[in-house]
Amino acid sequence: MVCPNCQSNISDKRIRCDRCGQDLILYKKIFRASNMYYNNGLTRAKVRDLSGAIVALKKSLELNKANTNARNLLGLIYFEMGETVAALSEWVISRYFMPDGNDADKYINDIQDNPTRLDGLNQAIKRYNNALVFAKQGSDDLATIQLKRVIQLNPHFLRAYHLLSLLYMKNGENERAKKCLLRAARIDVSNTSTLRYLKELEPQPIQARDGDTNVGSDKETTSSIMPLTSYREEKPNIMAFVNLVIGVLIGLAVAAFLILPSMKNDDVTKNNQDLVDYSAGMAALEEKEKAIAQLQEEKDALEENLILLRAELDGIVIPESNPKLYDPLFDISSLYMDELAKEEKDREFRQIAENLKALDTSMYESDTSLQLIERIKQEIYPIVSKQYYDTGHDLYSGAKYEEALQDLFLAYNYDPTNVNAIYFIGRTYHRLQDYDSARTYYEIVINEFPDSRRYQNAKNYLDRIQD
Repeated sequence: MVCPNCQSNISDKRIRCDRCGQDLILYKKIFRASNMYYNNGLTRAKVRDLSGAIVALKKSLELNKANTNARNLLGLIYFEMGETVAALSEWVISRYFMPDGNDADKYINDIQDNPTRLDGLNQAIKRYNNALVFAKQGSDDLATIQLKRVIQLNPHFLRAYHLLSLLYMKNGENERAKKCLLRAARIDVSNTSTLRYLKELEPQPIQARDGDTNVGSDKETTSSIMPLTSYREEKPNIMAFVNLVIGVLIGLAVAAFLILPSMKNDDVTKNNQDLVDYSAGMAALEEKEKAIAQLQEEKDALEENLILLRAELDGIVIPESNPKLYDPLFDISSLYMDELAKEEKDREFRQIAENLKALDTSMYESDTSLQLIERIKQEIYPIVSKQYYDTGHDLYSGAKYEEALQDLFLAYNYDPTNVNAIYFIGRTYHRLQDYDSARTYYEIVINEFPDSRRYQNAKNYLDRIQD
C-alpha cells in the first residue's frame, strides 16, 4: 500500500504511516470499497451485464481513480460494446497511473499492431456518424445502408444496432427491428435502451370501452339469425380445376430442373468459402496467441534479470579509501538497466561492451562486484558479437573486406564460440588472397566446431588452398 500523503510504501496491516504519521483507516475503507465495486463490476461483466458493470466500475473509479484493474476492465467493456475511443481513453489513463507491468499496454498494442482492424473500427465510427446525419435529415434508406456496413465492420457496435432498429420501427418493419435488438441483447443483456425498444415492439392489449359490451351482445344475437337468400350454388367447373393442377405441376418441374441445382451450387460454394475463412481466421488467431505468449515469457525473463541486477548492485560495498573506484561499474550497470527497459529491437549494447573491455577489474576486491561484471558480460557479449557479425557480414557482401575484418574480429573477440564470425574471417582473408591467415581460421572451424554447418564449407575451401 502507498501512503496518500507522503507516497511511501507501507504494510497493509498498518493503520498509520510510519514516515509521516498519516491516519490510514479512512483511506483503507475507501480503498476496500473501490475494490468491492470492482469485484461487483467483474461479476456483472462475466454474465454480460455490461451496463450494470459500467455503473459499478465508475463508482469504483470515483473512490480510487488509480484503480488500474477497474479502469482496464471498463475499457474492455467499452470495447466490447463498440466504443473504441472510450476504451482507448481508459487504457491510456490507466497506463499513466501505472506505466510498468500494466495490461493496458497489451490491449493498446493489440489494436495498434493490426492496422487493418484499426482502420475498420475508424471507418465504422465515421459511417455511424454519417448514418446519424442521414437519419436526422429523413434519409432513412441511406442511413440504413450505412448502419448495415457499420455492423459488418464492427459487429459489437451497440449504438448502431439501436439506431438501425429505430429506423426499422419507424418504417413499420418490426420483425427486422426485433432481430437487431435481440442481437444487441446478446452483447449487453441489461441495456436499458435495448429493453425499452423491445417493450415497444410487444403487441399492445386492446382496451374495451364503455358500451362495447352491448354492441358485442347485439352482434352475437343478430349473428344467430340466418337471412333468407335466393342464391343457388353453381355447379363446379371441372376444367378450371384441371388447368390449375397442370399449371402447378409445370411450375414445380421448372423449379426442380432449373432453380434447385443453382441454389444447391450456391450453398456449396458459400459453405466452402465460410470453411476457408473460418480456418484462416483460426490459424491467424493461433499465431497471434503464440506470439503474445512468447513475448510475455521474454518480458518476464528480462524483468527477473533486471531485479537480480538491481539486487547485486545494491549489495556492492564501496571502500571508504576510494569511493570513486566503483563509479565506472555503476555507470555500466545504469546503462545496461536503461537498455533493458527499452524494446528489444531498440537496445544497443556496443558502448556498454566497450566500457566493460576498458574496465580494470584488478582494482576491485569485492566478490559481488566481480560477479556483477561477469554476469553483465555473459548477458551482452553474445548479443554484441552477433551485432558485429551482422555488420561485418554486410560489409563482406559488399566487397569491403578490410572494414569487414574489423567488425568480424570484434564479433570473435566478444564471443569466441561465434563460428559464423570465425568462418567469415577465413573467407575474408581468402578473398584478400592472404591464404596463410585464411588457413588458420578454416582450421579453427574444422577442429573446434566439427558439428557446425560451416564445417564442410571450411573443409572444402581449405582443400582448395592446400591444392
